[in-house]
Amino acid sequence: MENPNYEHENGKQQNPAVNNGNLPFNYDTVNHDIVLTFDDVQSAKHSLNLETLLTRNTKDACLKNLTIYTKKKFFILQWIFTYSIQDFVGDILAGITIGLTVIPQSLALASIAGVPAQYGLYSSFVGTFIYLLFGTSKVVPMGPTAIVALLTNNTIGNRGPMYATMLCFTTGAIQVLMSFTGLGIIVNFISVPVCSGFTSASAILVIMSQLKDLIGVKVGGGSLLKMIRVTLEHISGIGVWDTAMGLVCIATVMFLKAFSIMRIGPKEEELQTTWQKNVNRFIWAIGAFRNSFVVIVCSIICYWCIHDIHHDITSDISPSIPFKVIGKIPRGLPHFEWPNFSDNGTSFFDMVFSMGSGVIVIPLISLLETISLCKTFADGRPVDTDQELLAIGLANWGNSFFLGFPGAGAIARGALNYSSGVRTPLGGLYTGLTVMAALLFLTPYFYYIPKTSLAAVIIAASFTIFNVKVVKHIYKSKKRDLVLMLITFFACLFLPLEYGVLVGIVANVVFILCSAAKPKISIQVQQNRYGIKYLLLTPDRYLIFPSMEYVRETITKHGLALGIPVVIDGSKIFEADFTTAEVFSMISRDLSKKGQFLYLYNLKSSVINVFKGLKNCNVFLCANKDELDELLMKHFGATHFQEQYQNNTIWTTQM
Repeated sequence: MENPNYEHENGKQQNPAVNNGNLPFNYDTVNHDIVLTFDDVQSAKHSLNLETLLTRNTKDACLKNLTIYTKKKFFILQWIFTYSIQDFVGDILAGITIGLTVIPQSLALASIAGVPAQYGLYSSFVGTFIYLLFGTSKVVPMGPTAIVALLTNNTIGNRGPMYATMLCFTTGAIQVLMSFTGLGIIVNFISVPVCSGFTSASAILVIMSQLKDLIGVKVGGGSLLKMIRVTLEHISGIGVWDTAMGLVCIATVMFLKAFSIMRIGPKEEELQTTWQKNVNRFIWAIGAFRNSFVVIVCSIICYWCIHDIHHDITSDISPSIPFKVIGKIPRGLPHFEWPNFSDNGTSFFDMVFSMGSGVIVIPLISLLETISLCKTFADGRPVDTDQELLAIGLANWGNSFFLGFPGAGAIARGALNYSSGVRTPLGGLYTGLTVMAALLFLTPYFYYIPKTSLAAVIIAASFTIFNVKVVKHIYKSKKRDLVLMLITFFACLFLPLEYGVLVGIVANVVFILCSAAKPKISIQVQQNRYGIKYLLLTPDRYLIFPSMEYVRETITKHGLALGIPVVIDGSKIFEADFTTAEVFSMISRDLSKKGQFLYLYNLKSSVINVFKGLKNCNVFLCANKDELDELLMKHFGATHFQEQYQNNTIWTTQM
C-alpha cells in the first residue's frame, strides 16, 4: 500500500494514511485488508454498477456457452454457412442416387423385418432429414439396414407393424439417453473379431430369410436351423419361374457391380480425355443403379404378364402369373401419429418386456453399424460417438412418428454415397425427397415388382457383408482372436441373433480377464554394483486384482526358493489397485520372516499413490536404481561382506 492514491471507478480517492479520509485501515484483519466506506449515494451507485457489470458478464458467458453447445449439438451450424454451389451439385446427384437405391432395398428390408413393404419406405425419409441436422458424417444414409431389420424381426416376432414402430421409438429413446450420459464409449468394448463374427453370421441369416421370396415358398423361422427345416418342409412348393428370375437377378447384379469398377484410359483421372471420362462415368452409373435397373426390368416383365391376362389390380386377389408380386401398396405419405403405447389392455412396459433383449441390443448394433461407416470414410478424423448417438437416436425417434421401424447407417449405401461424390450431410435431404416422391407418385407401379427381384437385391448385397478375407488376417495376427470370432459366429447362427451378440461380448470380456489374470513376468537373478544378488521381476502390464494371485504365486515360488531379496521393476506397470498393494504387503511380510525384503522401483506416481492407504507396510519403494542399491547395501551389506570374508578364508585355508 505504498501508493498514496487509490483509483476507483467513481474517481480518484486519497489514501487514508495521507489525509485521514474516510478509508481507514482495518487493523482487525491479519492481512491488512482495506475496508471501503462510502456515503449512501456512492454506495448505492457502486452496488448498482457492480450488479450491472456482473449481470452483463454472466449473461454474456451463458449466451456464449449456449451458442457453443447449440453449435456442437446442431452440427449443421458448423458447415452450412460455407455451403457452395459445388456442394449443392455433389449432394443432389449423390442424394438422388442413394434415393433410387434405397427404394427397392427398403421394400425388401421390410420383408426381413416382418412388416408390409410400405413400412420400408416409411422408414427411409424422415430419418434422413433429422440426421442432416445433427449427424457428423456426410456419407451416412440413415434408413433400414439388413442386420437391424433381421434383429427387428427376431424381436417383434409375429406381433406386427405396431410393435415395430414401438421398437423404433424405444431404440431412439435409448440412443438419445446414451448420448447425453456419455455411454457412446460402450461401442469400444465390442472388438473387431466380435463384429466380424456377428456380421458374417448376419449375412447368412439375411440370405436364408430371403430364400423364401427367392424360390417363391412360404417359410419362416428366426434361427438358422429353423429356417432350414421349414424351407425343406416346403421345398415341394418351389416356384420354378420365381427361382429362375431370382438367380438371373443375382447374377446380373453381381455382374454389373464387377462391370462398374472397369475403367478405360489411364488410371489417373487428370490424364484421361473428356471422352474417356464420360465413358467411365457412364460405366460407374450402370453399377450405381444396378439394383433399380434389375427391379425395373423385372417389373416390366410382370406388368406385361398381368395385363396379358387382364387382371384387375384393384382387387385383393393375387394375379395368376408365374411370379409372386408385392401387390397393392397404399399411396401417399404416412400421417404423423404417436406410437401406440398400449395394445388391447397390454401396457407400454409389458409390450417392451415382451420383446426381450432386442430392445437393448438393437440400439447398440444400430450405433455399431453407423460408427463403422463413419470411421471408414472419416479420412483420419476422430468420430464423435455421442453426437452420432444423438443423431441416429433422434432419427429413429422421428421415424417412429411416421410408422417406421429401426434403422442405422447402411455400410453398402454409405460406400455408394461416397463414390457418388457427396459433399455434406445435406445429401440426405435429396435422398428423403426422392423416397417421398416415390410414395406420392410411384406406389401404383410398385404393384408389379416381383418379390424374387427384391430378394435377389438383398442377397447380392449380403455377399459383401460376409467377409472371408478377415479370417485369414485374424489368423495371422492372433489365433486367440479367431477363436473369439468363431464363438460369436456360431452363437449368432444357432441362437437368436440378439443372444449371439451378447455371447460374443461376454466371451470378449472373459478373454480380456483371462489375459489380465496371467500377465507376462520377466524373471532374472541380478546383482548390484556392490555385488549383492537379488531376484528381479518385471511385469509387462497393469497389475490389478484378477492378476494378483498369479503374481503372488510367482514371487513366492521363486523368491523363497532362492532366499535373496525380491525386486519388482515397475517401469511397465501403468495401473494398480488396492488389491495390488494389499497383496504386495502380504508378500513382504512372508519374505521378512525369511530374512528377505520386497523392493519396488521405477513406479509411476499413480501406482505409488496406491500404497499410501496401507499401514505397517513392509514394502520398500525406491525412486530409481541408485536408491535401490543403497537400500540393498543398508539391509544386506554387512551380511554380504561377511559371506565374502568367510568364502575368502575358506579358500585361503584350502590353499
